[in-house]
Amino acid sequence: MHSDTNLLHNCLTPDIIIKRSQEKMKKIAVEKIEDGMVLARKVSNSSGNTLVSKGVSLTAALGRRLKNWGIHYVYIEGEEQSAEESNTIASSPEELKTHLLSKFSSVMENPIMERLFVAVYQYRLQKNSR
Repeated sequence: MHSDTNLLHNCLTPDIIIKRSQEKMKKIAVEKIEDGMVLARKVSNSSGNTLVSKGVSLTAALGRRLKNWGIHYVYIEGEEQSAEESNTIASSPEELKTHLLSKFSSVMENPIMERLFVAVYQYRLQKNSR
């Protein structure tokens, strides 16, 4: 159940800065990772295994590897995103659907989670159209 809670939190959290104990971090697509960026949160796979630990200095090559492992976003140390940047993360309905499917992939066989996916997708579509 704990992983379902994290999954839901990741889908419903706005794509803006997350502040924990005065640390600043921002969410970026793995394609935008640049050499020297520092990981602010560990990266785990759908089974909960740690792929990359917090504090690791990232490289573009590691970003490509993360994408191959099905990881689409990471949290890096840095300043918060502007509202304009946060709205471009899922700029089309298809990108939004792909992003949410990656979050829900391990629980889509559960009818309740499938309905939750639809509700989150519709909510985010409405939010993006404003």
